[in-house]
Amino acid sequence: MNLSRRAGRGSFTLEKRPEIKDDDPCCKDGPCGRGSEHEGMKGSAIVSARRMKVGGWLLLLTHIILVCGFWLCDHIRSPSGSLLSKGAPEVLLAGGRLAAVLAVSGILLQLMLIGRVKWLERSFGLDKLIWVHHKNGLLVLGALSAHPILVTAGHAIKERASFWVQLKDFLANWDAAPLAAAGWVLFSILGAASLAPVRRRMRYEHWYAIHLSAYAAIALAFFHQTRLGRDFIRNQVLTAYWFGLHAFVAVNLIFFRLFTPAFLFWRHRFTVERLERETDDVTSVVIRGRTLTNFRIQAGQFMFVRFWVKGFWWQSHPFSVSRQPDGSEIRLSIKSVGDFTAAIPRLAPGTPVLIDGPHGVFTARQCQREKILMVAAGIGITPIRALAEELAVGGRDVLVLYGNRNKAAIVFHKELDELEATYPNLRVIHILTHDPSWTGEKGRIDAEKIRRFASDVAERDVYLCGPRLMMKDVLKALAAMGVPRSAIHWERFSL
Repeated sequence: MNLSRRAGRGSFTLEKRPEIKDDDPCCKDGPCGRGSEHEGMKGSAIVSARRMKVGGWLLLLTHIILVCGFWLCDHIRSPSGSLLSKGAPEVLLAGGRLAAVLAVSGILLQLMLIGRVKWLERSFGLDKLIWVHHKNGLLVLGALSAHPILVTAGHAIKERASFWVQLKDFLANWDAAPLAAAGWVLFSILGAASLAPVRRRMRYEHWYAIHLSAYAAIALAFFHQTRLGRDFIRNQVLTAYWFGLHAFVAVNLIFFRLFTPAFLFWRHRFTVERLERETDDVTSVVIRGRTLTNFRIQAGQFMFVRFWVKGFWWQSHPFSVSRQPDGSEIRLSIKSVGDFTAAIPRLAPGTPVLIDGPHGVFTARQCQREKILMVAAGIGITPIRALAEELAVGGRDVLVLYGNRNKAAIVFHKELDELEATYPNLRVIHILTHDPSWTGEKGRIDAEKIRRFASDVAERDVYLCGPRLMMKDVLKALAAMGVPRSAIHWERFSL
């Protein structure tokens, strides 16, 4: 988020839009021609993404209907009659089985949401998928907790035993029950570690190790289902569908999480070229590799990077591209906010880099209007800086509102000034909160400043990246000013 030397300048009116160049990076699939044809391709891509979103939700809904239908048929068409009408024990057992099927469905969905599956991510955006992942995790925990409680209670009533006596009997005498209990404990620990108050107090490596245990828990749960699950024992169609569903998720995970990054490294041989100091706590890592012109990445996207050197190799973190990709090098600008990022300045040139990506739909392909407002704060400027240049090159009217604490915290200050001098259709307004010596705009980015600098905001596409509280306030202000939700594009800091 960079502040402008021309903060007091009046609004810019675009008289004539320059021709789109044949190599415009907005079109990642190759030259797209000019003018309306270029816009038509972008519009087609957005329509396709929307259809994919609808298709994704319909696919999930279809799965839920199928498994619930299997469950209902099995319990209504039982050889001894409808189990749902045979009293409390059978109803509790039926509810427990349904909770188990829904819990495992939720777990498989969790894996797809965090699997960096490109055909999903292109439509929804990875940060949105991760947000759904967090919310869905709460539902999974609820279903996982309900299953053993309902099943144990149902059997306890049938056997005229107490709840705890029945639970001990399960663990001592039922095949695969102890393994299922171990899986349940692992899932419970994982769920607890994912809660925000707990997560904030954990070291990343501990949190990551706990999440790896989820794969063992899934294996234990799968074995338990196929050995003891009534619905699987009685219904071969459901069994085949369930095996196929697990195989589908496993193939996607292996391909996108393991094979794709390994193939990219084999193809491009990414290495650290050099480090560049941006501010006291921000360092840019410039990456080079072979045939980078074939590495399809757009301004505004991010990558998970793993520096293959002692002290770094066990962690993979997402960082946005901070300069418009030019086919020769990739720049990531990283702020020191923890142990991993604080060690970035110690990286040596030549360090191999494993890249998982690019990811994200926070790109120029989403832009449908001639005028753009970009709002950033702190290190949120990284994708905004790259996008602002690309959109300015394309002839768009671009206004950037960039907030920081003080002048020393402004990232890319000189670069932003140079971009303003190069492109008259680009303005950057710096807004500082804690700098008494600053003579420009002061305070926070709020509705008043947006109205003052972009009175036509309802006619603009808006790109937003920064701290969660700032984004929440700006989104609320934009809604109040009549900016349609479809014209607002944002990216969260954390995944």
